[in-house]
Amino acid sequence: MKKCRMLFAFCCVASQIALSQKETYLEEIRKAADRGWNDDPSVIAQWKKTAEPSVLWGYNPPAHPVYLAAVLGFLYEETHERVYAERAAQLLGSYGDLRNSLPKEYASSRVEYENGIPSLTNFFFLPPYVRAYISLRGSGVLDGAARSKIEAEIAESIDFIFRQPEWGSHNRAMLRAEALMYATLALPAHPHAAKWRQMAEVLASDNLRHWEIEDASNYNPVWLHALFSFASASGDTGAFSSSMMRYYMEYYTRLISPAGTVPDFGDAAWNSPSGGLRLVAVFEKGAAVFHDPGMKWAARSVYNTAKRREEVLGIDEAYHLADAFRWSAEGLVPLVPHGGSQEVLDDVIGKKVVFRSGWDSAATYLLLDYRDEGDGGWLSREYLRQTITVEEEKMHHGHADENSIVLLMSKGSVLLHDGGYRDALPSGEYGAWRADYFHNRVIARKEKRDKNQRLLTFVQNSGAYRRVQTTKIDFLNLHSVDMSRTRLVDEDLGYRWDRVITWVRDPGYFIVVDGIRALRSGYFTFASLWHAQRVLEKGEHYYDVATDSVPGYRFPTDRSLLVYFPETYAKTEGVEGERRHGQGEQVIYQTISSQYKTGDCELFATVLVPHDRSLPARSFIPEFRLIPTSAPYRSVALEIGRGEEKKYLYVKLDMEMEIARENIRPRYLYDLGRVRFGDFETDAHFLYAEVGPAQIRFSASNVLKVIHRGSILMQALPNTHGLQPDGGPDNHVGFSKWRYWEDTLSLHDPGK
Repeated sequence: MKKCRMLFAFCCVASQIALSQKETYLEEIRKAADRGWNDDPSVIAQWKKTAEPSVLWGYNPPAHPVYLAAVLGFLYEETHERVYAERAAQLLGSYGDLRNSLPKEYASSRVEYENGIPSLTNFFFLPPYVRAYISLRGSGVLDGAARSKIEAEIAESIDFIFRQPEWGSHNRAMLRAEALMYATLALPAHPHAAKWRQMAEVLASDNLRHWEIEDASNYNPVWLHALFSFASASGDTGAFSSSMMRYYMEYYTRLISPAGTVPDFGDAAWNSPSGGLRLVAVFEKGAAVFHDPGMKWAARSVYNTAKRREEVLGIDEAYHLADAFRWSAEGLVPLVPHGGSQEVLDDVIGKKVVFRSGWDSAATYLLLDYRDEGDGGWLSREYLRQTITVEEEKMHHGHADENSIVLLMSKGSVLLHDGGYRDALPSGEYGAWRADYFHNRVIARKEKRDKNQRLLTFVQNSGAYRRVQTTKIDFLNLHSVDMSRTRLVDEDLGYRWDRVITWVRDPGYFIVVDGIRALRSGYFTFASLWHAQRVLEKGEHYYDVATDSVPGYRFPTDRSLLVYFPETYAKTEGVEGERRHGQGEQVIYQTISSQYKTGDCELFATVLVPHDRSLPARSFIPEFRLIPTSAPYRSVALEIGRGEEKKYLYVKLDMEMEIARENIRPRYLYDLGRVRFGDFETDAHFLYAEVGPAQIRFSASNVLKVIHRGSILMQALPNTHGLQPDGGPDNHVGFSKWRYWEDTLSLHDPGK
């Protein structure tokens, strides 16, 4: 009985928590509506002073009255307070009159205005406008003339976007589908309602149960919110529970950073308001559909982040928060997701890796994005390529950020961040900020850089995107480290680049090894780029960097990042000023120009140490020493530590060196693949070891054997392999590689 009472009490508390959050949403929406109503006259007055036609939209009326009307309509539905309906009706009824500010001859400036200039030209604004009208129809505040005027403006605006039914699996198509579907609900008897519905269903068909083609955290929530809203309007609720949708909701949840929301990658900016409150609504819907407390936590996290940014939400944010209210599941208790470093969520669609120490605001977090365009959505991408100016984009709204570190945070400080959105249409100078040289990654050019030429001057071009292919090679959670290996292949320029990231969880630093192989002979310039707002300290092969702010946001200033280059042969380094993410920043680089033959290898090694800013960065450098290997440039090894206990990191860059030329199975031959470094010998692709006075602890992947000081720490076992190709002997004895192996052994008796 006691247990029953406790369970009942728990359920009651859970219900109150969920209900109190809905009440919080409602209160914030009220505050935004009150401020929005007071601000509207000045917003309109300012718009009239500065309004100019847009290259993209043509006549470009303000968003504020539309979102305000939709929020007021929502408040009327929830509270039945007539004042909200009256205000919304006033806004809807007067919105079309803003066209009176245009010159009379403007209607002849664009062919799509042949039937007159519509009151709404921007398809982003159409769903809230139509939804506002639907919420008022039964309120009694609209007389016949007002209804006729608003309905005429809806119809003319919907017919206007019907002219350009931009299709594909992306946000722009889904927003159009959403607007068209709501129009059929608002005006079911209109002569064009049937074709509006058909077009809505046509545009939605590429989206409801298909993968999105965009890789941009600003637009992923736009797409999802429009999709969920469309599904609600159309009654096609199957999209909510599809396996694809479960994937996306898990994907976005697993991306949430210590900043409280999904990091900015692709076309996005830090904590973008246009994405943030949409995400709250999306997570609330996902939590309700999948009964997932982690998604409920994600909604709470993103909401709290938005509230820390501003005391009163913007009216467009309040519009999306209204859907969070509508979609919220009242009985679900938010729970912090579990798990540390992981792939997010796979190596086909998501193509991201998160390294994390936890889910709180002080956690260490690094996001690697290795997503390319991929093979999916070909028709959608090709249609956009041939329809709009997207030369700078990884289709669609994506950046040339493959294999880049998008975000690194430690104890609340932002140590590495992404490039931001464009600063002009269709993009800014030199492709700002989508091009490869605006990201924390390796870049390549097929020419020689003069030693006196500024690096950015040399690498800058139009910013046009060049298609590449990416692959995950490996990801492992090991005893002491987490590691990933991802590959980029650029067939156009003729090189292959593997990025291996190792996070040593204690004390918490990252080692990034970049191995490059020339696929064709020629002259190449390669450069490893790292971006930050300020360089606090620099010395021989090291830089201590910090980012204290991006436009509109200030970050904690307790931590900085040591960027250290232990591998320096024939390479030059430097710092150059740049404009990035809307502000002045610095790019730290290491670069080399040389003639390479097909198959030649190059490498960069970078140590990233987050640390207390009061500690001198140079004090950490003696911890890291590059040690020679028996296969230089085909492998790299570091010794870490200053006392009796040492750590060793080894990465094999040439994973083919162990493959026998003769056509046998298995083709792995230890004598071909073994590499010696320090006291070790192994054919492993990756090895991390901690060596003390009495014991050794190691982790090795893709391995036949590990030897330390002549003692075998592990080895694969021989086996007879029949069915040899090309008529070979069926009694061939060979060795199969082990996926990975970990052990702790006494140095006095290391085992067999």
